[in-house]
Amino acid sequence: EVIIMESVITNEKDERFIELTRELDNEYFFKLGDVVERYLDYNALTDPHIVILALNWGKPIACASFRLIDKDTIEIRRVYVKKRYRRKGIAYKLIKQLEKLAMEENFKYSVIETGKSNEAAINLYRKLDYEIVDNFGIFEGDDLCICMKKQFKSLIF
Repeated sequence: EVIIMESVITNEKDERFIELTRELDNEYFFKLGDVVERYLDYNALTDPHIVILALNWGKPIACASFRLIDKDTIEIRRVYVKKRYRRKGIAYKLIKQLEKLAMEENFKYSVIETGKSNEAAINLYRKLDYEIVDNFGIFEGDDLCICMKKQFKSLIF
């Protein structure tokens, strides 16, 4: 299948994003069981998010978002690619686009969290220059999660 990918910037209220995050939550539940319930409130889309959707022939196939942590830091969240489109660099591209938007708004850092057992995600974030840091926020003391951080390089050379 040929992927004709376009990306669209939107927000957390976009129905296409809500549907993709529902698929993401279902996948986590299938993999991890009841343990995901402890993250339900955290993953609720109650605060503003900048969202990027990847569309293939107009249909949503992937998403990623960020929310503000503080004046210098964003948190990358809800990164999801439908199964049949994985391992094609889509998540990488979406995160790079989010980072570019954040840098344009003068943010200095990006943080991200994933499950310790999610090697594919950890490898992706390492490839994007994220480094493992002490768990932050609700993830402090959580031995199922890993937190990572990146300092943005200046756009000026």
